[in-house]
Amino acid sequence: MARSDLIDFHKKKKYPVRGATVAVVLAFFAIFIAAGVYSLAKLWDQYGTAVVNFLQAAGIPEVMGSNLMTVILAFGGLIVLSLVMASVASLLAKRLGGTLILIGAVFMNLITWGITIAVLYMGGFTLATIGDMWPMLLPGAFTLVMTLLLVTVFKNRLRRAGELIKLTGQVCLEEKGVFVPQLFAMAFSLISAVLYAGIILEFTPLNVLLNSQAWTIEASAAAAVGMILYLFTTIFIYNFAYATTSAVTYIYIRGRDPSLGDGVKGALSIIGGIALLSVMSVIVKIISAILRRGGSEAGGAGAVVGGIAASILEWVWMLINYFTIPAMVAENLGATDGIKRSFSLVRNNFVDVIIKETGVRWGFAVLALMFFGGFALGGALIAWVVTNDLVMTIAGAIVFMILASIPSTLVLKTFDIVYVTLLYVFIRTKAGDIRGKLAILAPMKKELNAAYRKANS
Repeated sequence: MARSDLIDFHKKKKYPVRGATVAVVLAFFAIFIAAGVYSLAKLWDQYGTAVVNFLQAAGIPEVMGSNLMTVILAFGGLIVLSLVMASVASLLAKRLGGTLILIGAVFMNLITWGITIAVLYMGGFTLATIGDMWPMLLPGAFTLVMTLLLVTVFKNRLRRAGELIKLTGQVCLEEKGVFVPQLFAMAFSLISAVLYAGIILEFTPLNVLLNSQAWTIEASAAAAVGMILYLFTTIFIYNFAYATTSAVTYIYIRGRDPSLGDGVKGALSIIGGIALLSVMSVIVKIISAILRRGGSEAGGAGAVVGGIAASILEWVWMLINYFTIPAMVAENLGATDGIKRSFSLVRNNFVDVIIKETGVRWGFAVLALMFFGGFALGGALIAWVVTNDLVMTIAGAIVFMILASIPSTLVLKTFDIVYVTLLYVFIRTKAGDIRGKLAILAPMKKELNAAYRKANS
């Protein structure tokens, strides 16, 4: 049993307070933001006039002024489309469940084998060509083997995953606040990237960045400090957003009525653990970058080895921490205890994790395609209403389809977090660690239990 539980904090309306840790984290953010704003201000003083002159010469102000209503309509259309498509995606997940996995598996097989066959066709279907290009067969072979396993050996686990997808849709429909933390994290990521770029451009000479001049100690130190601040703040915000969404999901599935504020309080109660986990992730990122850079400088096989080593490191770190944040939030654990808890859960439920990272992800990819299609139709409709021109209609469809990557990433990332949290709750429930009411409909609960019994028989 967990030593403490988030649900108890919610019932008592009293969460642990970590004032000192919050102050330290805010200090790091203040340093990064201040350095970024200072750098951007200095760059604007130096290049601002040139930028304004360029924009005026290109006629950007006039174009924006004369098409202000079109811009407002397009922006409003993006927001409305995002809300509609998020609701539709949640509804489809709730209705389709495991069917999404099967559709996604068919789609992934068509894509992987279609690309492979097309490349082999252009090179000629000869044994020599196949021998030279055999690595291209690996993605298709893996996808096909995994699909066969899903519908045979893992069919009952597939049923269980399907019910968890339905439950994911239910949570996202009834607790729309779960999307907000990821929206904030995405917005901060864009802002932090701009601030980081400002720091690098201000404190690192252009000739050094272009590799036409050797790196100095001063330039290296400035770049290193800027990178560490950027990585920490960005990863921390992502982890905090993850914890907030996970907290809301956990409280909801335990039969309570959470608010977004409850999710934030749940994340704040483990802010020290989130900060330490973020520091660990920064170290992993830096080591990974060193491996890739070292391999790239070695060239040839060294570049391949460096890339593979970095990818393996990142994959192992992701796998070890699969349930770390849900466990930290739900059980009020620190970073090291959360990692140990996650490692134990992953080790004992490895097949379910693999199904999530293959079949379930394929199913969510189907929803992503729906996003792109819906945005293309919406963009075409808006462009046609505004311009009544076929060329502009096609252009509107293309632009909106490109912009669809933002809300689709937001929705699918939220789905990922909610699903992993629900899987974590289900695992703990079956282990007898969670007792009492769960916000699961009776037919869904019956199907989950039946699939669990058959999968473990």
